[in-house]
Amino acid sequence: MSRKMTVFRLLPLVLFTVLMGCTVEIGDRVVAQIGDEEITVDQLRKFMNDLPEYAKAEHTGVEEARNHLNTMINIELLIMEAKAADLDESPEFRARLEGVRREKLVSTFQDRALEVEEEVEASKVREYAEQMGLLRAIRLADIMVPSRENALAVLRELKNGVPFGQVAKKWSINKKTSAQGGDLGRYTTRENMITPLQDKLFSLAVGEISEPIRIGGHYSIFTVIADSAIELTPQRKLALEMGLKKEKKQRAQAILVAELKEKYHLELDREGLALIVEKVRGGTSFVPETERNIVLYRYDGGEITARDLAEAGHALQGNALAQLSDSSQVIAFAERHVVPNAMLVEAALRAGIDEEAETVEWLEDQGKQFLLRALRARVLRAKVTIAENELRQFYEAHAARYLHPEQIEVQEILVETEAEALRLIEQLQKGVPLGDLAKKYSIRSLEERDEEGRFHFHLFEKNFFGGFVELAEKAEIGALTGPAKVNEGYSIFKVLSRERKRETFAEAEWRVRSQLKREKNRKAFNQFTEEVRNKYASKVVIRENNLNAAFGEKKSP
Repeated sequence: MSRKMTVFRLLPLVLFTVLMGCTVEIGDRVVAQIGDEEITVDQLRKFMNDLPEYAKAEHTGVEEARNHLNTMINIELLIMEAKAADLDESPEFRARLEGVRREKLVSTFQDRALEVEEEVEASKVREYAEQMGLLRAIRLADIMVPSRENALAVLRELKNGVPFGQVAKKWSINKKTSAQGGDLGRYTTRENMITPLQDKLFSLAVGEISEPIRIGGHYSIFTVIADSAIELTPQRKLALEMGLKKEKKQRAQAILVAELKEKYHLELDREGLALIVEKVRGGTSFVPETERNIVLYRYDGGEITARDLAEAGHALQGNALAQLSDSSQVIAFAERHVVPNAMLVEAALRAGIDEEAETVEWLEDQGKQFLLRALRARVLRAKVTIAENELRQFYEAHAARYLHPEQIEVQEILVETEAEALRLIEQLQKGVPLGDLAKKYSIRSLEERDEEGRFHFHLFEKNFFGGFVELAEKAEIGALTGPAKVNEGYSIFKVLSRERKRETFAEAEWRVRSQLKREKNRKAFNQFTEEVRNKYASKVVIRENNLNAAFGEKKSP
């Protein structure tokens, strides 16, 4: 082979190597210097790639890149300002950073150690929903009485075979339902019932009667007069699926923690336990260092102290430690809220997860975010106030923001049979006012309507009206519609209006305050950022040549 031929054959390889070398070199080039910090082309590209989709441009040229670079520069300058104010030295900052560090170690170790199925079968979700009563809407009737003695008398009559509706008309002090035999007039789902009643009432079959239930200063006896199957919404299915996954993960975690406790020879310190119980009974908050260092458990490589107990208690709502009165309660609290994390953190440290580049980078990023939030909170406390007249002005200036959901107003007669509904239509056709007939014949509860059958509802209330909402949504305004079969019986109705009414200032005030505060916060912090940019202007250098080389348009050969 001739030397000339060898050179020509090597030329493409040389060109490829040079070109690849240039690409790497461009990625490493510095596009901005902020004090001792540098931003490279690759870091800028990563920043732009990590933006949410709505914030990304179709084409990224020099101007677009420069805008994002300025955002990165502003972030670095704000962090510089936060450190100048010693926010990174505050106990709050250090505690938060240590908290997320431990969470990161635990989650990373668990993801690697636990084998939990990611998918949950649709049949399992449905089975769980059925067990919880989430696929059923029930229509209730009640008998409300002033005392338990009255309630027991009501139960005796019901057990002797007297119809529930008849007993309700005789005994119930609920004026809105007694005339309808106790019928509450609407369907309800488990999720829309107050928690104390959910298990008691959704366990009843149609026709079954509850025991007397104390509600407020009265006693109520309920029966289910009808029920209806409902479908889970996609959002509820997703929530149930997530709940089932969580349960599986918790079971797997409990097994893993038990193994780690044995592996690391976790032992309870009886003397420390006795001292902690004594301190808790005395109302201590474990502030002094001597108290915080009391050892509760020892294990190979570490200890669990009163400090860990106090921090776990602080993270829970209320004064959790004050509720612990003996050693068994302290141990139960620690085994639930402290020991699992301690064992998992120890396992993560032994696996070297804290030294992995991804963990180190993630923790550094978290620290920057915490500093930015702390600085922002400090600035806004000093700069932003809201006067009451500003709230009113904002409410009036943005009237379209404060509207109720669309509501449909109807006038209706609800009866039990189609034959009865047809007889009433004949009377309406003869000119008898709909309101008069509703007052006399409608079985819909007065809790839902006025005496002449008028009421309004929103589209999101479909589950409560047994098919009626869908009919009213399509009906022509002012036209007599029916008889229409709904879950409660047969409905004859007119749609009176469909509209979105404006919220009063009192109804909208909390949202007005929130939105005005958000706008003022944004303006105040933007202004502060400009001030910081000017303050540190001498520390910022943008390397335009490298920016152009990386993001400028490539010329055709």
